[in-house]
Amino acid sequence: MAARHEFELDNGNKFYIRRFDPFLSLSVLGEVQKKFLPPLASLMESNDPNNPGEERMKAAMQAMETISRNLDGPSLVGLVKLVLNKEYVSVSINGDAPRQLDEGAINLACDDVFELISLVIEVLRFNYEKLFTQGRTLIGQAAPQVANQ
Repeated sequence: MAARHEFELDNGNKFYIRRFDPFLSLSVLGEVQKKFLPPLASLMESNDPNNPGEERMKAAMQAMETISRNLDGPSLVGLVKLVLNKEYVSVSINGDAPRQLDEGAINLACDDVFELISLVIEVLRFNYEKLFTQGRTLIGQAAPQVANQ
């Protein structure tokens, strides 16, 4: 049976998150990293203290441009809909029976954008935490062994 996780908002609405199937998980991961990694990398580069102030300012402006290009409203809505797949997330609103998390249920269950983003982060955490916490050791196991001289 697929793993399931419960997540409750401060407003009492409870979400039931089922782990993505492996290929869906790869697809979602690819879309999320495509949209979020370039802006994050740009911001990190712009904050490099080794660069002179003028270069940092230029990098910051480029980072803002990258963020604007990659994280516009339609892109964010698309990513939220992708991550909050109604086949894998359901919600109990005000203690009612759980129902699929479609757009109408999201609007009823979440009081504001903070709660929506909190839910998205929880779904991503539940699905990918193991990859990021244990993935390093998997990559290390696959690395070639170096003989001691």
